[in-house]
Amino acid sequence: MKWGSVAAGALLAVVAAVLLWGTGLVAPPEGLTRKIAAVSALHPGSIGGADVERIPCPPLAHLRLYVVCTQECSETWMIVGVRGLVPENLANLGRVPPQPAGESRKKINAAVAAEGLRLDVDGAREMIGCYMRLEGLLPQLVLTPATLFALESTGGDEDEMLRLGDSLDEPDALQRIDPERTLDGFRAALIYWDASSPGRPVIEMEFDLEEDGVLRSLVARPSQRDLPAPDAGSGAEEPISCSGSGSTRGTRRS
Repeated sequence: MKWGSVAAGALLAVVAAVLLWGTGLVAPPEGLTRKIAAVSALHPGSIGGADVERIPCPPLAHLRLYVVCTQECSETWMIVGVRGLVPENLANLGRVPPQPAGESRKKINAAVAAEGLRLDVDGAREMIGCYMRLEGLLPQLVLTPATLFALESTGGDEDEMLRLGDSLDEPDALQRIDPERTLDGFRAALIYWDASSPGRPVIEMEFDLEEDGVLRSLVARPSQRDLPAPDAGSGAEEPISCSGSGSTRGTRRS
Protein backbone atom coordinates (compact mmCIF):
# COMPACT_ATOMS: atom_id res chain seq x y z
CA MET A 1 0.00 0.00 0.00
CA LYS A 2 2.87 2.33 0.89
CA TRP A 3 4.64 1.74 -2.45
CA GLY A 4 1.35 2.20 -4.26
CA SER A 5 0.89 5.61 -2.66
CA VAL A 6 4.44 6.61 -3.58
CA ALA A 7 3.91 5.52 -7.19
CA ALA A 8 0.60 7.37 -7.38
CA GLY A 9 2.19 10.52 -5.96
CA ALA A 10 5.06 10.29 -8.44
CA LEU A 11 2.62 9.85 -11.32
CA LEU A 12 0.61 12.86 -10.21
CA ALA A 13 3.80 14.92 -10.00
CA VAL A 14 4.76 13.91 -13.54
CA VAL A 15 1.28 14.72 -14.86
CA ALA A 16 1.33 18.10 -13.08
CA ALA A 17 4.77 18.91 -14.52
CA VAL A 18 3.68 17.98 -18.06
CA LEU A 19 0.55 20.14 -17.71
CA LEU A 20 2.55 23.10 -16.44
CA TRP A 21 5.16 22.70 -19.19
CA GLY A 22 2.51 22.22 -21.85
CA THR A 23 0.61 25.37 -20.89
CA GLY A 24 3.81 27.41 -20.65
CA LEU A 25 3.21 28.36 -17.01
CA VAL A 26 6.53 26.73 -16.14
CA ALA A 27 9.48 26.58 -18.52
CA PRO A 28 10.30 23.01 -19.57
CA PRO A 29 13.88 21.73 -19.27
CA GLU A 30 16.11 22.99 -22.08
CA GLY A 31 17.18 19.47 -23.03
CA LEU A 32 13.55 18.43 -23.48
CA THR A 33 12.63 21.32 -25.79
CA ARG A 34 15.79 20.74 -27.84
CA LYS A 35 14.69 17.15 -28.45
CA ILE A 36 11.18 18.31 -29.32
CA ALA A 37 12.62 20.75 -31.87
CA ALA A 38 14.80 18.02 -33.39
CA VAL A 39 11.87 15.60 -33.67
CA SER A 40 9.69 18.29 -35.27
CA ALA A 41 12.34 19.17 -37.86
CA LEU A 42 13.35 15.60 -38.73
CA HIS A 43 10.10 13.62 -38.39
CA PRO A 44 9.72 10.82 -39.42
CA GLY A 45 13.50 10.39 -39.50
CA SER A 46 15.92 9.78 -36.64
CA ILE A 47 17.21 12.69 -34.55
CA GLY A 48 20.58 11.01 -34.17
CA GLY A 49 23.33 13.22 -35.54
CA ALA A 50 21.17 16.37 -35.43
CA ASP A 51 22.78 19.64 -34.35
CA VAL A 52 20.35 21.82 -32.38
CA GLU A 53 21.30 25.38 -31.41
CA ARG A 54 19.18 27.83 -29.42
CA ILE A 55 18.67 31.23 -31.05
CA PRO A 56 18.85 33.83 -28.25
CA CYS A 57 15.74 36.01 -28.09
CA PRO A 58 15.24 37.28 -24.51
CA PRO A 59 11.90 39.11 -25.04
CA LEU A 60 10.19 35.84 -25.98
CA ALA A 61 9.46 34.45 -22.53
CA HIS A 62 7.41 31.45 -23.67
CA LEU A 63 8.71 30.80 -27.19
CA ARG A 64 12.08 29.14 -27.72
CA LEU A 65 13.68 29.31 -31.15
CA TYR A 66 16.09 26.67 -32.47
CA VAL A 67 18.02 26.04 -35.65
CA VAL A 68 18.17 22.31 -36.41
CA CYS A 69 20.75 20.97 -38.87
CA THR A 70 22.04 17.64 -40.14
CA GLN A 71 25.19 17.10 -42.19
CA GLU A 72 26.40 20.66 -41.37
CA CYS A 73 23.12 22.07 -42.72
CA SER A 74 23.64 20.53 -46.18
CA GLU A 75 20.79 18.06 -45.58
CA THR A 76 18.34 19.55 -43.04
CA TRP A 77 18.33 23.25 -42.10
CA MET A 78 15.23 24.28 -40.18
CA ILE A 79 14.11 26.96 -37.74
CA VAL A 80 11.74 25.52 -35.14
CA GLY A 81 9.78 27.35 -32.47
CA VAL A 82 8.75 25.52 -29.29
CA ARG A 83 6.12 27.04 -26.99
CA GLY A 84 5.65 24.91 -23.89
CA LEU A 85 5.84 21.41 -25.36
CA VAL A 86 4.33 22.33 -28.74
CA PRO A 87 6.71 22.74 -31.71
CA GLU A 88 6.17 24.53 -35.01
CA ASN A 89 8.47 24.49 -38.01
CA LEU A 90 8.82 28.18 -38.84
CA ALA A 91 11.31 28.24 -41.71
CA ASN A 92 12.90 25.60 -43.93
CA LEU A 93 16.18 27.19 -44.96
CA GLY A 94 17.38 24.10 -46.79
CA ARG A 95 14.31 23.50 -48.94
CA VAL A 96 14.76 23.08 -52.69
CA PRO A 97 13.23 25.05 -54.28
CA PRO A 98 13.65 27.70 -51.53
CA GLN A 99 10.74 28.43 -49.23
CA PRO A 100 9.15 31.80 -50.13
CA ALA A 101 10.41 34.48 -47.74
CA GLY A 102 6.88 35.73 -47.10
CA GLU A 103 5.75 32.29 -45.95
CA SER A 104 8.37 31.97 -43.21
CA ARG A 105 8.03 35.64 -42.22
CA LYS A 106 4.29 35.15 -41.73
CA LYS A 107 4.82 32.13 -39.47
CA ILE A 108 7.50 33.86 -37.39
CA ASN A 109 5.39 37.01 -36.99
CA ALA A 110 2.40 34.94 -35.85
CA ALA A 111 4.57 33.15 -33.28
CA VAL A 112 5.91 36.48 -31.96
CA ALA A 113 2.43 38.06 -31.89
CA ALA A 114 1.18 35.17 -29.74
CA GLU A 115 3.58 36.31 -27.00
CA GLY A 116 1.54 39.49 -26.45
CA LEU A 117 4.61 41.69 -25.95
CA ARG A 118 4.66 45.38 -25.12
CA LEU A 119 8.23 46.38 -25.81
CA ASP A 120 10.30 49.25 -24.53
CA VAL A 121 13.39 50.49 -26.37
CA ASP A 122 15.65 47.86 -24.82
CA GLY A 123 13.20 45.11 -25.72
CA ALA A 124 12.98 46.41 -29.29
CA ARG A 125 16.78 46.32 -29.49
CA GLU A 126 16.81 42.69 -28.37
CA MET A 127 14.05 41.77 -30.85
CA ILE A 128 16.04 43.33 -33.70
CA GLY A 129 19.00 41.21 -32.60
CA CYS A 130 16.71 38.18 -32.68
CA TYR A 131 15.50 38.98 -36.20
CA MET A 132 19.10 39.46 -37.33
CA ARG A 133 20.01 35.99 -36.05
CA LEU A 134 16.97 34.52 -37.79
CA GLU A 135 18.24 36.09 -41.02
CA GLY A 136 21.64 34.51 -40.46
CA LEU A 137 23.30 37.79 -39.40
CA LEU A 138 25.49 38.49 -36.38
CA PRO A 139 24.76 41.50 -34.16
CA GLN A 140 28.50 41.58 -33.44
CA LEU A 141 29.07 42.82 -37.01
CA VAL A 142 26.93 45.94 -36.66
CA LEU A 143 29.21 48.91 -37.29
CA THR A 144 29.37 52.24 -35.49
CA PRO A 145 30.64 55.37 -37.29
CA ALA A 146 34.04 54.75 -35.67
CA THR A 147 34.30 51.11 -36.73
CA LEU A 148 33.01 51.96 -40.22
CA PHE A 149 35.84 54.48 -40.48
CA ALA A 150 38.26 51.81 -39.23
CA LEU A 151 37.02 49.44 -41.96
CA GLU A 152 37.50 52.13 -44.59
CA SER A 153 40.99 52.72 -43.24
CA THR A 154 42.09 49.10 -43.70
CA GLY A 155 42.55 49.73 -47.41
CA GLY A 156 41.47 46.14 -48.04
CA ASP A 157 44.38 44.68 -46.05
CA GLU A 158 43.37 41.15 -45.05
CA ASP A 159 45.19 41.10 -41.71
CA GLU A 160 43.76 44.48 -40.72
CA MET A 161 40.25 43.29 -41.56
CA LEU A 162 40.70 40.16 -39.45
CA ARG A 163 41.91 42.24 -36.52
CA LEU A 164 38.93 44.56 -36.90
CA GLY A 165 36.59 41.56 -36.95
CA ASP A 166 38.09 40.26 -33.71
CA SER A 167 37.66 43.65 -32.04
CA LEU A 168 33.95 43.74 -32.92
CA ASP A 169 33.19 40.51 -31.05
CA GLU A 170 31.95 42.15 -27.85
CA PRO A 171 29.28 40.96 -25.38
CA ASP A 172 27.41 44.29 -25.57
CA ALA A 173 27.32 44.43 -29.39
CA LEU A 174 23.54 44.92 -29.33
CA GLN A 175 24.07 48.37 -27.82
CA ARG A 176 25.22 49.49 -31.29
CA ILE A 177 21.58 49.18 -32.39
CA ASP A 178 19.62 52.34 -31.55
CA PRO A 179 15.84 51.91 -32.02
CA GLU A 180 13.63 54.98 -32.11
CA ARG A 181 10.01 55.05 -31.03
CA THR A 182 7.40 55.71 -33.69
CA LEU A 183 3.67 56.29 -33.27
CA ASP A 184 2.96 52.55 -33.28
CA GLY A 185 6.26 50.79 -32.76
CA PHE A 186 9.98 51.15 -33.34
CA ARG A 187 12.34 51.84 -36.21
CA ALA A 188 16.09 51.31 -36.36
CA ALA A 189 18.65 51.97 -39.08
CA LEU A 190 22.04 50.28 -38.88
CA ILE A 191 25.14 49.52 -40.91
CA TYR A 192 26.13 45.87 -41.14
CA TRP A 193 29.39 44.33 -42.29
CA ASP A 194 28.59 41.07 -44.08
CA ALA A 195 32.05 39.73 -43.38
CA SER A 196 31.30 36.10 -44.24
CA SER A 197 30.06 36.78 -47.79
CA PRO A 198 32.31 37.12 -50.86
CA GLY A 199 33.74 40.61 -51.06
CA ARG A 200 32.64 41.33 -47.49
CA PRO A 201 30.08 43.99 -48.43
CA VAL A 202 28.70 46.65 -46.11
CA ILE A 203 24.89 46.72 -45.98
CA GLU A 204 22.52 49.45 -44.82
CA MET A 205 19.52 47.96 -42.99
CA GLU A 206 16.25 49.38 -41.69
CA PHE A 207 14.00 47.50 -39.26
CA ASP A 208 10.40 48.54 -38.64
CA LEU A 209 8.73 46.80 -35.67
CA GLU A 210 5.25 46.98 -34.23
CA GLU A 211 4.96 47.60 -30.50
CA ASP A 212 4.40 43.88 -29.87
CA GLY A 213 7.67 42.98 -31.60
CA VAL A 214 6.18 41.82 -34.90
CA LEU A 215 8.48 42.71 -37.81
CA ARG A 216 6.57 45.05 -40.10
CA SER A 217 9.38 45.40 -42.65
CA LEU A 218 13.08 44.83 -43.16
CA VAL A 219 14.89 46.74 -45.90
CA ALA A 220 18.51 45.91 -46.77
CA ARG A 221 20.56 47.61 -49.47
CA PRO A 222 24.26 47.71 -50.36
CA SER A 223 26.04 50.72 -48.90
CA GLN A 224 26.85 53.47 -51.37
CA ARG A 225 30.07 54.29 -49.56
CA ASP A 226 33.34 53.69 -51.40
CA LEU A 227 34.69 50.82 -49.30
CA PRO A 228 37.90 48.88 -49.90
CA ALA A 229 37.67 45.31 -51.23
CA PRO A 230 39.78 42.60 -49.57
CA ASP A 231 43.33 42.58 -50.92
CA ALA A 232 43.39 39.95 -53.68
CA GLY A 233 47.12 39.63 -53.30
CA SER A 234 46.84 38.23 -49.77
CA GLY A 235 45.30 34.95 -50.89
CA ALA A 236 41.85 33.53 -50.21
CA GLU A 237 39.58 35.42 -47.87
CA GLU A 238 39.59 33.97 -44.38
CA PRO A 239 36.10 33.87 -42.87
CA ILE A 240 35.49 36.37 -40.07
CA SER A 241 33.31 34.85 -37.38
CA CYS A 242 32.06 35.74 -33.92
CA SER A 243 31.70 33.35 -31.01
CA GLY A 244 28.39 32.53 -29.34
CA SER A 245 26.35 34.02 -32.15
CA GLY A 246 23.26 31.80 -32.07
CA SER A 247 22.77 32.76 -35.72
CA THR A 248 21.05 30.60 -38.32
CA ARG A 249 23.95 31.09 -40.70
CA GLY A 250 25.53 27.71 -41.39
CA THR A 251 27.95 26.37 -43.94
CA ARG A 252 25.48 26.63 -46.79
CA ARG A 253 23.35 29.61 -47.67
CA SER A 254 21.36 30.05 -50.86
